[in-house]
This record gives sequence, C-alpha cells and structure tokens, in this order.
Amino acid sequence: MKKIISIALSLVLALSMLALTGCGSEEETAETTEVTVLAAASLTDALDEIIAEYEKDANCTITPSYAGSGDLVQQIEGGAPCDIFISASKANMDQLEEGGYIDSETRQDMLTNTLTLISTIEKKDSVTMDSLTTDAVGTIAVGEPETVPAGKYASQVFDNMQITDQLTDKIVYAKDVRAVLNYVETGDADCGFVYKTDALLIDDTKGAIIEDVDSSLHDPIVYPAAIMKEAPQAESAADFYDFLQTDFAKEVFEKYGFSVK
Repeated sequence: MKKIISIALSLVLALSMLALTGCGSEEETAETTEVTVLAAASLTDALDEIIAEYEKDANCTITPSYAGSGDLVQQIEGGAPCDIFISASKANMDQLEEGGYIDSETRQDMLTNTLTLISTIEKKDSVTMDSLTTDAVGTIAVGEPETVPAGKYASQVFDNMQITDQLTDKIVYAKDVRAVLNYVETGDADCGFVYKTDALLIDDTKGAIIEDVDSSLHDPIVYPAAIMKEAPQAESAADFYDFLQTDFAKEVFEKYGFSVK
C-alpha cells in the first residue's frame, strides 16, 4: 500500500513540474528555454533593456541577434533558428511572409522611426541637406541599400532630390546603421544617415545631429514584427511577444526615440 501511495505522489510531483515549464512562470525549472529574436540593429539598446526586465521573472532566456534587416532575412531563409523577427522595413517582412516563413496572424506594425542626418563635430556647421553635393561634404556614410533599410530610405531621398549621380563618389557603405554612426564618430565619413533612435546615441564630443529628413522623400519607416511559423519555441516566443506590447516595453521604446504604433 505504501508503495502505491509513493508512486502516486511521484506522479503528482512530476505533473506539477511540467505545469511550471512555461516561459512566463516565476518558479524555478530544471531546464531553461531559449527564445531567439532576430531584430534590426537600430533596436539594440531598447530591446536589450526590455529583455533584461522580462528575464527577471521568466524561466526562459531571450537571445537577440542584431543586424541589417535584409541580412537577417537571408539568415532566416538560410535556415538560421528564429522565433521572432522584428524588421526595420515592411519589404523585408513581406519577403518572409510571401515565402511562408512567418505566422501571418501574429504580424503587426510595432514601431515607427525617423531618418536623420548626422555629421562629425568638425563638420556640424557646414553639413546640411542642401550642402551634400557641395565641396563642404567629402564623404557620406549610408547603410547598404540592399540589406539595410536605412540605406534604402537614404537612396530614395537622393533619388527624390535628384542628386544621386552627384553623390556617387562620396558614398561610403556600411553593414548597418550602427556602423554608419561609428563611421561618423570616428571621422571615417563627414556625415551619414541613421535613424533618429541611433542619432540620439551619438557622442556629442565627436558628432552632431544636423536635421531630420523630410519624410515625404522616402517610404514610411515602419517596424513590423511577427512570430515565425516554425518557431522552435513557439509558446515561449508568444509570451515574450506579448511582453513587447506592455506599457513597460512601450515606454522603453519611446525613451529611445521610437514612436509606438
């Protein structure tokens, strides 16, 4: 009889442990779930802060990977593990949706941003949108248009201003917006185009914010997010995805210069 009771108690204990394995549980678990988030480089600081807060009460680890949205799409299409994708361009998310990679029901436009012109501290008084084609500007850093949405938006600006041909020899391409920011701060480029959220991080002893770009000169800058259709950790990913829409997360995004949709 004692043996039967012991077995029953063991089964109850085992079932109780299984019930506590959700990512949002505050109880300790024997195994930690890892949720992989691939996100645009411009989200680095805001998302890192949100993840740190979320992990305080969660039994899963959020592992972010930041890069140009186009590069991330290539990684996903190449088989890289991903639970959540946050893009800085609708076009990149469209590409994954058309390829059947995302759960379309979870897709939503999460944030918006602004394209901003920055310069080295030495050039802050001579760089303007109107001086880009003059001798006042020698080099202009932009993200690779094929893989970096900010670079694509900058190219649209040049086209709409009808100055693309005049800037051909001045352009220095970077792998993402953070690289553009670094090029300007180190003096490897006289000026560059980044998002407002990146511009706010500039070291004011090395660089300066010149002006926000007229939004009518480029496509709307929208950040769509979605859970992947074949997410390795779909349940835990959904829990973190919900957290990204809480008041706390929204306040963090706004603190770093994003506008919440």
